[in-house]
Amino acid sequence: MSDFKLSKHQDTFETQKRHYDRKVVIENKMEQIPRQYEEDIRRFKEYCTNTSQQIGTEALLDYLYISLTIQRKN
Repeated sequence: MSDFKLSKHQDTFETQKRHYDRKVVIENKMEQIPRQYEEDIRRFKEYCTNTSQQIGTEALLDYLYISLTIQRKN
């Protein structure tokens, strides 16, 4: 009976450790910017600076709207 409880506790600890390790890997990946997006992100940040907007969802929607309407005219 004692072995069963120890084994169950061991699984729980290992599962929690695995979940934590997975979370760390995902958070590290989230901080990395893929090369193919670096230029887009740079342009978006410049747009925010030029229009005095804080970087955020509304500024991104505005940037995308302006980008699409300008591309449509050209």
